[in-house]
Amino acid sequence: MAKTKRKLVGGWLLPEEKSEVQALARQARLTTSELVRRLVLGRKLPDVHHHEATLNLLKINADLARFGNLLRMALRDDNLGPATRYKLNALLDNSRATQDILKMKITNL
Repeated sequence: MAKTKRKLVGGWLLPEEKSEVQALARQARLTTSELVRRLVLGRKLPDVHHHEATLNLLKINADLARFGNLLRMALRDDNLGPATRYKLNALLDNSRATQDILKMKITNL
């Protein structure tokens, strides 16, 4: 759509209706104009839950990375017994596997 050929279309809203439309636009991460345009023309709105889910998965992935770094630091301790070292290595492997699953889920979103 060429921006130079845009035309203004108006309508009247009550103040609380305008606030509601603006809140919906913020929630959808769109301008008010783009939200109204999409609603009026029956176009798809962005899935807000999809964005939130992606952010949450990325936060979990970052937490797992920090956890893995702590495990690697613990494995450098020369005073660890073989059983403890084995358990920490298993935890590190599980953490990496879980990160791989999370990355796959994020990519599929």
